[in-house]
Amino acid sequence: MNKKRKHQKNKPLFYKKFDSLKNMLYLCTHISTNLQLNMNKYCTLLLLAYIAAPFFCIAQTPDCLKVKELTLSNGMTVWLNEDHSQPKVFGAVVVKAGAKDCPGTGIAHYFEHIMFKGTDRIGTIDYAAERPWLDSISTQYDLLGKATQTEERVTIQRKINQLSLRASEYAIPNEFDRLTARYGGSHLNAATGMDVTYYHNSFLPQFIQQWCWLNSERLINPVFRLFQGELENVYEEKNRSEDALGGALNKALKAVFRDHPYGEPIIGTTENLKNPKLSEMAAFFKKYYVAQNMGLILCGDIQADTLQTLLEHTFGRVPKAINPPINTVTPLQPFISKTVDIKLPIPLVKIQALVFQAPTDFDADADVLDLCNQLLYNEKAGMLDSLTNEHKLLGAISQRMAFKDAGIQFLLMIPKLPFGKMKKAQDLCMEQIDRVKRGDFSEQTLEELKYNMLQEQERSIETIDNRSEMMIDAFSQGQSWQNVLKRMERIKRISKADVVRVANKYFTDQYLTLHKKYGTETKENLKQPGYKPIKPKNAGAKSQYSRELESLPVAQKPIRLLNFEKDAHCIALSPHAMLYTKENPVNDIFTFTLRFKDGKQHTPLLELLGNYLEAIGTDSLKKQQMGKAWQHLGVSVDFVPYDQYFDIQLTGFDAQLKPALRLLSHFLQHAKADNEALKELKQTAKVNNMSFGKTKEEVMPAMLEWALYGQHSSFMKQPSLKEIKSLNNETMCALFKSLQQYDCELFYCGRQSENVVVETIKNSLPIEQCKLEMVDTYHKMQQHKDPTVFFYHVPKSRQNYVLTYEMLAPVSSTRERAINKLWSQYLGSGMSSVLFQNIREFQSLAYSTQGIVYLPSFAKHAGDSICYVTITGTQADKTAQVMHCIDSLMQQLPMKEENLEASRQEILNNIQNDFPSFRTIAQQIAEQKLKGYTQSKDAFLIEQLPTITANDIINYHQQQVAKNQRIWIVVGDRKSTNLKMLEQYGKVVELKKSDIYR
Repeated sequence: MNKKRKHQKNKPLFYKKFDSLKNMLYLCTHISTNLQLNMNKYCTLLLLAYIAAPFFCIAQTPDCLKVKELTLSNGMTVWLNEDHSQPKVFGAVVVKAGAKDCPGTGIAHYFEHIMFKGTDRIGTIDYAAERPWLDSISTQYDLLGKATQTEERVTIQRKINQLSLRASEYAIPNEFDRLTARYGGSHLNAATGMDVTYYHNSFLPQFIQQWCWLNSERLINPVFRLFQGELENVYEEKNRSEDALGGALNKALKAVFRDHPYGEPIIGTTENLKNPKLSEMAAFFKKYYVAQNMGLILCGDIQADTLQTLLEHTFGRVPKAINPPINTVTPLQPFISKTVDIKLPIPLVKIQALVFQAPTDFDADADVLDLCNQLLYNEKAGMLDSLTNEHKLLGAISQRMAFKDAGIQFLLMIPKLPFGKMKKAQDLCMEQIDRVKRGDFSEQTLEELKYNMLQEQERSIETIDNRSEMMIDAFSQGQSWQNVLKRMERIKRISKADVVRVANKYFTDQYLTLHKKYGTETKENLKQPGYKPIKPKNAGAKSQYSRELESLPVAQKPIRLLNFEKDAHCIALSPHAMLYTKENPVNDIFTFTLRFKDGKQHTPLLELLGNYLEAIGTDSLKKQQMGKAWQHLGVSVDFVPYDQYFDIQLTGFDAQLKPALRLLSHFLQHAKADNEALKELKQTAKVNNMSFGKTKEEVMPAMLEWALYGQHSSFMKQPSLKEIKSLNNETMCALFKSLQQYDCELFYCGRQSENVVVETIKNSLPIEQCKLEMVDTYHKMQQHKDPTVFFYHVPKSRQNYVLTYEMLAPVSSTRERAINKLWSQYLGSGMSSVLFQNIREFQSLAYSTQGIVYLPSFAKHAGDSICYVTITGTQADKTAQVMHCIDSLMQQLPMKEENLEASRQEILNNIQNDFPSFRTIAQQIAEQKLKGYTQSKDAFLIEQLPTITANDIINYHQQQVAKNQRIWIVVGDRKSTNLKMLEQYGKVVELKKSDIYR
């Protein structure tokens, strides 16, 4: 929960802990259906599937999964995982302390922010002169926490503001981020959870020394500088959370955990956010940020056996505690059976969740209860899945959610639309749970689901990023890496008796009921305190510590680029079908994608087709039976429509590839229409249509696409509700057949030989019918004639989205493209960017802000104009200030040489640190080829970036950007936004739903 959460590709670890509750809060369910079938054909197909019956084979642990564990002289734990599959290292410092250790105060989260402000040696030009001012500020915050009278509080806040302005004269803002980028770092971030706080980024392996010195120095004496601005940023974060259903999530957690520390919001209560005490934060650091309570994770392109001396010299400096904190366990008290209403802005749909107590992740019962959940809900043929497959319910989900001290098990139920009864839905679901409790399932089914769980476990640790998350999770909960690897053996040993015992133990009569009511929970609003903005004099300056880092040696390594010829093998199966293969170096799990080259931009109905295909069976397999066939093979199947193509994705163990492709072929050729599936599809579309516009998060992308493409926006091209109501099964089946006529690409990653894969595809899939070329759906981005502020009203929104949109001249030569890339990075990407520095760091006007260049989709349109968009999330009462700030920056770009160098290096870092894993490398090559590239899209940057000067960037901005006409987009609550003040930027035009959403 810090600076760049919005831009991160992968969800941080602790957010995944909330996925289960978010399933309820965000109505995460998909429609499933059944069909009538011919049993003779069904039995024949199942016989084919059983030829490749599931088997358990726990192979010897590959070297890339092994973790070397060290303990430094100060007691700090180090986990080293050597994996050379990608040219990067993931590094993380993990602290076994989180919101549970300061319930309701938000101190753990506040301190996470402080850790980016530097130390007594980083982020300051003269700490000795700065310190007295910082000490005075800390004293004033303690006084503010005790003040009760409004006048007294205002007086203290003014004093804090005055002292902060003086202290800022010594601060170097964002020097830690800039140094991270300079020494190979990307994706610098942190996360605060209930039980853990961790700080992480990826970096180039040749900078291992700099990374260790920089990140260990960070832990020795962090300094509470520029706190006034960070306090306002946390206000912004709190308001953003409230808009994004945070109030509903917090109420649900409070109902579940009651007086347990987990019942308090991680970010803190509103009252505590208004009264932060720096002395309490200092005490929190002193107690928990000690060597024995922290771990260091390094995973990736390292030489693990050579690092101990370096780690002792760097992280071995972190202070140890005489009496380190004891991580006590606070048990969850038994539930009191009652119903709690949770308000959600979702019309028509009834939602209810039953919440039971459950084991934590490393409890002996955890894997067994997870297997119980697989029996109930596995998105194929579980007992609860059968209720949706047979159209008895719209949705039903059973999942476990756990923190370190306590776990919960929940059962989510959604009756049929429009008149389904919740009591009937609950009775149906409890009947299925009772079946598990009495052992009404076969040993064969149990073995199949254990097989699926093994596959999920292997996938969860196969790449550097996924493995790193698992390492952080295990360490923070006091577990060894060996315990993680042994999970497969534990799963293998689970018996039917274990499942019955655990089901009866946890699915009891003591449960809490969370009931959805239509509406919005009361939002706690934090208003801007009205401080004078801080304008540090030393932006771009260097600390003495920065100069010391420059003396460390760096081994020069070439940047690794995608090699279209070597990184994946390409085989033409026919003039219209191309196969890409990549060997799996880690395990026996294959991924197979059949990609048809027609997408939502050309055929908008494909969005609905994806959901429809998820819900139907074939002329010989009902939906539930189809699910059982996939379940038996241990193969998952997903239908995913994209803008330019449509994917059918399979995942399973390599031994099942042939029967999986035969089953897929059967579905492709014999999919059968279903009236109930289509009916539910239409009902869901109606709910989606009615729900649109309730949150600014869903309105903003529709507004942006409308600005970019007008009537060609995907939100305007999508089928109307009237058109969806008129759909029939013949149309949907014909659409599926026509989709299969398009040219296709096939992607296989696994351990089967290419000859076997080619033969299996040709013998199984009807690729000979693929003969239609992809349609060019390119549309020029539109130029708006007059200065305009487009506004969209979202009632009760506490924050506004503020966007700018302007057209730029085409970039044709590689040098122009490189200048545009560096300009864009410097202006709007990362913590050292102009937007982030000026909007967030200096003036505390927003929690998130960024700029994005939109380029023409295909090489043949490269001569067309491009577009630059900025996106900022800010409190409604700061909207006019944000617009003024952005407008000023667009007219006159400030230049800081150090920040420009950081931006230049970060582009190169991202090329390396974002190098694809073995699973995705072939798709990336194919996608770049589709866009017209004959070599890596980043090759020109390596050649051109070193030659671009600060003057090049300034001249580009002045000539191509400064004098451009730009339009503005504001999404938020009309009542909280002064529309009159927006008129200075153009005519204010308020748009309606029908303007941007069809």
